[in-house]
Amino acid sequence: MKAMILAAGVGSRLGELTKETPKCLIQVGSKTVLEHVVERLKAAGVTAATINVHHHAEKVVSFVASRGSFGIHIEFSREASLLDTGGGLKRAASFFAGEEAFIVHNADVLSTIDLSALTALHRSRGAIGTLAVLRRQSSRGLYLAVDSSLQGWTGEASAPPSQSQIFGFCGVSIASARLFSFMPPKDSFSLIEPYLAAARATKLVWGEVCQDAEWIDIGTPAQLALAQAQASKTSC
Repeated sequence: MKAMILAAGVGSRLGELTKETPKCLIQVGSKTVLEHVVERLKAAGVTAATINVHHHAEKVVSFVASRGSFGIHIEFSREASLLDTGGGLKRAASFFAGEEAFIVHNADVLSTIDLSALTALHRSRGAIGTLAVLRRQSSRGLYLAVDSSLQGWTGEASAPPSQSQIFGFCGVSIASARLFSFMPPKDSFSLIEPYLAAARATKLVWGEVCQDAEWIDIGTPAQLALAQAQASKTSC
């Protein structure tokens, strides 16, 4: 199984912490965030991954090499300018040719989401996309219908779809290579755009509520401190 790790972001909300250090190489407990993510992916059966890099890209490349690529096959997709989550995946399209299920995982997300179960659900539905969501506040909320199919998102100017509920995207999803046919011609865009285009054209994109999972995005100093505190308790 393959995966895309989205690690190109500058991490500007973390201020001085990411001035000289890529966000994915920040320590949480005894390991970097990237190591935590790769361990979760490997546990779900991932044997090959591509990582998009931009901010201090060579530091990420060197770190991965120093860890023996974590025992799996790893490639890098270098971005001269940031392409956002959707553009980053689009640039790595050839890596996923023909794949019916691969994981797309933000590098700054730590969670206990059951990736194997999410993948199995995706396959059973013949889905183009299966997005992990939570009932939480989010600046980019997803609108799901009663049957959990994706209906819209707050990034659009239009009114919320009727009879839908809003959820926060977890930055973790399972995709089929069919998703690439729904990507816009532009270079930089959110991953939600092709997922929504595929949902409206095929009705084969769903959100899956992972309410029992622990989840944290380390994108802010407060969230990073919380993750580090939780890691400290776990190691005690």
